[in-house]
Amino acid sequence: MFEPKELKKRVKKPLALLALILISITILQVCGKEKDTVLVSSGTYTGKVTDAVEPALEFYLKLNDDSLVRLNFIGETTLTRNGETVPFGELKKDTKVEVELERMEEKMVPISVKILEK
Repeated sequence: MFEPKELKKRVKKPLALLALILISITILQVCGKEKDTVLVSSGTYTGKVTDAVEPALEFYLKLNDDSLVRLNFIGETTLTRNGETVPFGELKKDTKVEVELERMEEKMVPISVKILEK
């Protein structure tokens, strides 16, 4: 059989790993809740930003019909205000925008985003 010290060592690592997994799952459940979004046809839409996540270059757009669209910038996405390119950080909650979207299978890709007003 194992001595008490050796048994402690053998049990400690799996318990630490299990604790880490449980903490990670809890964080994902709390932070990773999906908002109730819809897919729309390709086209140009006007609405208000409800949330913008700068590190992910992701934002949520509430359209005039109250539906919510989740959008992630790609390398070619342009963001402008008064015809000038601006950084993603300019997208804030309640900013009114016009977005040209392209539907690619099960996601919406913004081709251009024009800030109309705050």
